[in-house]
Parts: sequence; structure tokens; C-alpha cells
Amino acid sequence: MARIIVLGAHGKVGLHALRMLAHAEHTVHGVIRKPEQSGDIEATGAEPVVADLESLEQPAVDRLLQGYDVVVWSAGAGGGSPERTWSVDHDAALKVVDAADRAGARLLMVSYFGASRDHGVPEDNDFFAYAEAKSLVDEAIRDSGADWVILAPSSLTLDDESGIEIDEPEGSLEATEIPRATVARLIAEVVARPELRGVTIRANAGAAQVGEALDGMSVS
Repeated sequence: MARIIVLGAHGKVGLHALRMLAHAEHTVHGVIRKPEQSGDIEATGAEPVVADLESLEQPAVDRLLQGYDVVVWSAGAGGGSPERTWSVDHDAALKVVDAADRAGARLLMVSYFGASRDHGVPEDNDFFAYAEAKSLVDEAIRDSGADWVILAPSSLTLDDESGIEIDEPEGSLEATEIPRATVARLIAEVVARPELRGVTIRANAGAAQVGEALDGMSVS
């Protein structure tokens, strides 16, 4: 069983993931910004950790992640100003990448299906700051020495949990949509497969069970 910390634990994906990981008998901690959210974290079977990733300097992030086997990034600014998006989805995320690498932890980064340096989002589009931040962080993860997996779901819905369809070989699928609960299941099933590393998993909702789809992936 692993010792896991989930960043962005009070989000809809995060809460689902906490519940699934705790049910699998991992030791799970969920990072939240607001102490009043602690009860929601405890209700999943996880332990709350109060920390504001946006304001932490690198040494504090290093301390936060010490002692964990797996670090899950499911955080995000959730829209709003480009400045806050950059602060959370770029600056804070890069600190986590560096800290996970130094800690020797496995890093699971929740990104999005279209993230790449040629994302094509124009600078005057409200989505530009997020697209740019995620693409740079994903690039940094791939260049790091960390043990990493990037999860790149398509458009998120509140539908009930589904199966998945994985974009393999890359470019074989167009992005559609996927339930948040399915993304959480993807997190839990990747955690259960420590041999799965150095891969980007782009996924839509589909017919295949998540675990079976992961087992069928080709890993170099």
C-alpha cells in the first residue's frame, strides 16, 4: 500500500480519487486551502492537510511532499484571471514537479487532452493562460528525472463513472468528453500499476474498463 498525497483534493475529481484510493487501503492525505473543507476530506477516508500551494515557496513545497510514495496533482485555478491561472497551474505546479523529483515520489499530473506546446489557442482567448501553463508544465515533467504519468482527459462532465477509450497510438482519437469520476478511477488504477511510467494517457469516455485499458497499453 502506498502513502499518497492529493493536491486539489476538494475538487470534484480530487474527492472521487480520495475515496477510491482510501477504499483501496492506501494511506491518503488531501491538500486543501480552507480548514472548513476538512470534514469533506475526512468523509472520504483520507486525512486533510491545510496548505495554500499558490503562496508556498519551494522549501515549503519540498517539506509538504516529503515521505510520500505518490503525489497526485488535481489542482487548478478553476478559471478566473490569467494571473491566478499562471500562479497555480504554472508556478505552483512547477514547484511540485521539482519537489516530487527531489523526494523520489511518483508524480501523477492531471493535465488535459490537447495540452502541447503547439496547442493553438490564441493569446486573446480566455483559455490561453491555462493552455500555455499546462503545456509548459507537462514539458517540464517529461524533461525531469521524476517517475511520472500525465493524465490527459478530454472535456470533463458530471456524468456517472464510465469506461474509457485511450488515444493510442497518439492521434488516433479526437477529444470528446469524460466523467470526472472516470478520471478519478484512472488515477486510482494508475496508482495500482507502479510499472506504468513515463507515459501520457489521453482518454475519452468509452466502453473499456479502466484497468483493462491500462493493461492493454504499450509501454516502452
